[in-house]
Amino acid sequence: MNQLNLPVVVTDSASQLVQNEVNHLNIKVIPLEISINGKVYLDGVDINPDDLYTKMRAEKIEVKTSAPSVGRFYQTFLEIFKQGSDEILCITLSDKLSSTYNSALIAANMISTKFVEKKVVVFNSLTAAVAQGFLAIEAANHLLLGKSLDAVIQFLTMARQRTGLIAAVESLKYLAQGGRIGKASYLVGNTLKIMPILTVNKEGIVSPVAKVRKKETIVPSILSIFMPHLKGSKKVRLSVMHADKMEEAKSLQKALTGLEVTKDIPIEPFTPVMGVHTGPGLYGLGYYYE
Repeated sequence: MNQLNLPVVVTDSASQLVQNEVNHLNIKVIPLEISINGKVYLDGVDINPDDLYTKMRAEKIEVKTSAPSVGRFYQTFLEIFKQGSDEILCITLSDKLSSTYNSALIAANMISTKFVEKKVVVFNSLTAAVAQGFLAIEAANHLLLGKSLDAVIQFLTMARQRTGLIAAVESLKYLAQGGRIGKASYLVGNTLKIMPILTVNKEGIVSPVAKVRKKETIVPSILSIFMPHLKGSKKVRLSVMHADKMEEAKSLQKALTGLEVTKDIPIEPFTPVMGVHTGPGLYGLGYYYE
């Protein structure tokens, strides 16, 4: 029961939130779906990232993803209201990467039509993965401190400009196949041995920020892209993510630890629903700063 009648944060599984954060902040996570050779799995529930990436490297498998249904969002919203809340803030991954935002918006409109005294606001994070998760965490913390839903939405509108992802990928073929290639499309088919470093830009679209030709320059390149964000910042959240690249992720974590901007820099497996579209071999970081 939500005895304090506080607004509840809902997000989708692309946010990569870990269970202790979800429990502590009372965040509700709705899983996206992954279909592997016709069998459907719930992201973050019944599929192991390592198993998926091993399969993608070793076998030719048919992998697809789909957004949570309107009905799943609607039922989740209803359950939250039954527990005592009157307001919900639903934070989704970028609408340029998935139809999740649209599904949540339709469900929210259905709620507002049926329950005029209830309120569901759907917020487009314009990002994904741990960056999206950081926004959900910050929003939940602000609500627990007693900030109004409107005030938190205003905060998020500014905070998403201070949130981002920087990641290197082995290949762009998976992004191209899934239609998530965005502004990196011109790199597909490049005959040079380059490894692109990508981000999700301020419009929520996958975009290249650098190209490297030597593996040993990837971590320094990621740091050089990230470092300008630290100027004048008082608070920094960082997380390293990887898709079957643990050793490289550890190297990045060590380099980030050397910056001494924050003590806690976890390494998290890239959530399968995102890894399907980037392929195995990704590693990078998500950040939030104030």
